[in-house]
Amino acid sequence: MASPTAKRSKMTDHKINEPVKTSSNTKKFGKPNPTYSVYDHHYNKPFYVDKTLLIKELFEIKHVLITAPSRFGKTLNMDMVRRFVEIELDEDGKPIELDVDEDKRCLKEIQPRSKNFKLFQGKKIFKEKKIMYEHFGKYPTIYVDFGGVQANDFEEILDDLRKVIHRAFGQHDYLQESTLWSRPGFNKETFMKYFDYIEYESLSEDELKYGLQILSKVLHGHYGRKVFVFIEELDVPVSTIIYENEMTPEDRRKTIELFQSITGNLLKDNDEFVERSLSNACHQLGNVLSGSPNNVEHCGFMQAHIFSKFYGFEEAEVKYMLETGGRVEDFNLVKIQYSGYKTTLRDGRDIEIYSPWAIVQYLINKYFSTDMSAGVPYEIIKGIGHFKIRPIISDIMSGKSVTIKYVKKFEIKHINMLSRMLCKRKVNGEGVDLFIQFLYEMGFFYPIASSNNSLTLAVPNAGVYSKINEILFNVDLKNKYSRKTIKQFTKSLDNLGQSCDNEGVRALAKSIDALFKSGEPPRNEFEFQSQLHGMYRKFPYEYDVCTNYISTSGDLLLVMKHHRVGCIFVFKFPEDKRMTSNEAHTQIIENKYYTLLEEASLKTLFRQITPTVEKRIYFGIHMDRDDGKVSITYSYNNINRKETVVSRDA
Repeated sequence: MASPTAKRSKMTDHKINEPVKTSSNTKKFGKPNPTYSVYDHHYNKPFYVDKTLLIKELFEIKHVLITAPSRFGKTLNMDMVRRFVEIELDEDGKPIELDVDEDKRCLKEIQPRSKNFKLFQGKKIFKEKKIMYEHFGKYPTIYVDFGGVQANDFEEILDDLRKVIHRAFGQHDYLQESTLWSRPGFNKETFMKYFDYIEYESLSEDELKYGLQILSKVLHGHYGRKVFVFIEELDVPVSTIIYENEMTPEDRRKTIELFQSITGNLLKDNDEFVERSLSNACHQLGNVLSGSPNNVEHCGFMQAHIFSKFYGFEEAEVKYMLETGGRVEDFNLVKIQYSGYKTTLRDGRDIEIYSPWAIVQYLINKYFSTDMSAGVPYEIIKGIGHFKIRPIISDIMSGKSVTIKYVKKFEIKHINMLSRMLCKRKVNGEGVDLFIQFLYEMGFFYPIASSNNSLTLAVPNAGVYSKINEILFNVDLKNKYSRKTIKQFTKSLDNLGQSCDNEGVRALAKSIDALFKSGEPPRNEFEFQSQLHGMYRKFPYEYDVCTNYISTSGDLLLVMKHHRVGCIFVFKFPEDKRMTSNEAHTQIIENKYYTLLEEASLKTLFRQITPTVEKRIYFGIHMDRDDGKVSITYSYNNINRKETVVSRDA
């Protein structure tokens, strides 16, 4: 989901369907199906995980919409399916014939002319002889990517849509010389209006509504086979009109009805020419555009359906990848950082899903990155910081039970409600629930309980937790604390790393007390953790204090500049009872930080950076607000353990 700031550049970033630049009288054609294959790039990489059995399951459903957060494998899986089912062409635009063993009703093991066949040799789907025989290389395909439709008003929506449909036609330049144009019912001039890189710019709204249906008819006529349709980023046009502050309600309505007409004409009223379809979206906003063809089955993220295991990695797959990358000892740490998306398959089996992009990035780069998508839109950041939204997110992150009403089918009224909230900051009760649902479907939360019309939510993992912390900190930090007290705080941590003594502990206590006196004290442990985490994200480049930080569920761990201090902020308290300072101190001591670090798989890290065990400090902080006081407990386990308490009037 792209930020509005990237609206006019997004189209040039989508290289998948580059148009074929030709005119109606051009006789020299480009290569057939000129699409970049994501699957080609990944299928033989060291960290590739075989998800090819998705292909088998797809043939149980005629039209399906898969929704999952960004970077959960939707595009890769779609391209994999496309490469499997598409009729492969040679350089002259002629179908490559496959060698078949008719007696055994299967494909022969060697297909020397087929590049696609080689992509699936040795994969799990290759053992499914019936699926290979009946479906491999048997379908003409339409691939359309709505990710480029991002505009300010309805007229710009039409311009972007013209480009998208033109690119879908541009994959099939070989059709210019098809023999079907001599048959009744097929008009080459109509085809060329969509295909020609000049003429397509004059396509009318009605011509756009029926363009993909026309393409499906032409492909069916050329091949004598029904078409397999692939629609990428089906939700982007709806996201666009939600984020666009200047778009009128009338333009929103016209945009939605236009795309509903396109998908309806292609998928609902087109059984004669279309066999199956697979659509992708980040969230169920895609359901708005597939709302007209009610024959599309929506399989949502973390809902009970057979496709869940194909979007994201299961635990066994993560262990396999870590073993392949020589980092199997990191599993517990990876689990804390990236797991937490739990779901139930259609067969009743419970599984835990990991973000695939995040796991691969960790294996390649050897450090943790947030597993959220490639940037959160500014409107979402503002929404998270809204005074009516933040307390709910605070409760979810603090482990409290938060239940929202869940809308199964978005309508235009819901789109307008979200737009008013994100663009005009007008929030009502139903709008709050819609926004939290929006965050859930982007991957910020996962449901710990659900019913037909409600969800009870939690934060899935430390990676997401730290991302929300970062957003909240950036929203709140300005003017909350003085730069002087922040510098004093970060410097005191640096000094403690060098001195490793009681005086360093006391100095840190004073600096935190000064920090809170310079601004509003945190209202709860969630805010305290958020603020401390945010400071280390914002200021390390200036003060060079922290070289590594790891968020765990409920705790924050910082490894100091001099690698001799592990600083753990502990916030695991019963819901029904607030801890006193003495109780917190006891818990900190009994936890024995070295054990905590081992549980977080940091033992190896500390061995590497701290050869002298005696010089380590594990320093714990507990924040509590009780009887009008804000108290902080400090402890560390070097030779002796000490406690310092700082309090002030609330």
